Amino acid sequence: MYKATWFLQILNSIRSIMVGMKKALILHGTSGSSKENWFPWLKQKLESHGYQVWCPDLPQAEKPNIERYNKFILDNKSFKVDRDTILIGHSSGALAIFGLLETLPKTISVQACYLVGSFKNDLGWDALNELFLKPFDFNQIKHKSRLWYFIHSDNDPYCPLEQAQHLHQQIGGDLLVLPGQYHFSVSTAGEKYRQFPYLYHLIVGNTITSDDVINLYTFMEQKSVQLWIDGGWGVDALLEKQTRPHGDIDVVIQKKDVKKLVNFLKSQGYSEIQRSDSSPHNFIMGNSEAQFVDFHVIKLDEHGNGVYGVKEDGLMYPAEALSGTGMIKCKAVRCISPRWIVKFHTGYELRDKDFHDVLAICKKFAIEMSEEYRKV
Repeated sequence: MYKATWFLQILNSIRSIMVGMKKALILHGTSGSSKENWFPWLKQKLESHGYQVWCPDLPQAEKPNIERYNKFILDNKSFKVDRDTILIGHSSGALAIFGLLETLPKTISVQACYLVGSFKNDLGWDALNELFLKPFDFNQIKHKSRLWYFIHSDNDPYCPLEQAQHLHQQIGGDLLVLPGQYHFSVSTAGEKYRQFPYLYHLIVGNTITSDDVINLYTFMEQKSVQLWIDGGWGVDALLEKQTRPHGDIDVVIQKKDVKKLVNFLKSQGYSEIQRSDSSPHNFIMGNSEAQFVDFHVIKLDEHGNGVYGVKEDGLMYPAEALSGTGMIKCKAVRCISPRWIVKFHTGYELRDKDFHDVLAICKKFAIEMSEEYRKV
């Protein structure tokens, strides 16, 4: 049996991480400023969500230069880029993020990068050539952020989608393609880009409500499709209450039923998200509201185990893992069992929400925490 002191230690660690430590750096594009487009709105929204936000006017932005930008950013002693920082770049501001990450010490890896309307070369524009005075080392850069999001439009008049696809292939992460949004700016897409709700919700991750989960689960139930709720909503189902915001829903589904769920989601405006690690047994669909459904596809064997991927790889959801039940509001749902949902929260770089989830499950179901959660 675990000791209560472990919970106090972890709780205090979470508090020390979360209170006053979240930071966001927003970098505008060429000849731009911090006062244009959606930058002031996003700054205010993130500040209301507890972030320290710096959205500077970059020096001589009519001619972006990586070395000049790096010096300007790193000379600001009141804003230190560290592991709790997210970086948001629009247009050439996205390229400035690459340059900044290359300059940071090897020990620093930021929390996430959001690159809006990015590109891979000077686009035939002399004003951009000082962004590419030396090649970016993407093998180094891709390890300097724990999460990567490339946000692009299918009709960007300046930056072809193929260029964002190239960067995504170099770095990995998620490529989120939104139809008809031009360059995500007032000058190209109109006054609606005084705000950017999609990006805000993507960052704070509070888009999937309990009603969304219930509606999806109930619709599939009516189609005789079994779903098991995994991930954060699986944790809250076991706890029988919502304990934190959620930006996605993880579902375990049998291979024979995947097409039904995919077709339903397509009818609701979802499409598959391009990811570097997508596979037939694990992929994500998302919509224009930054809502995501994460598929975990299994094939049940004769023992009731859910084989996950190629059988020879030995990955599975054991029958015991598929025996969980929980409640979301007043709706009973199948979910991953408590001990296995804790086991599945291991083997990767832990995030604040992982500590939150494991702490809550272990406390309710008297499960001993693994060593990696004790070493906080």
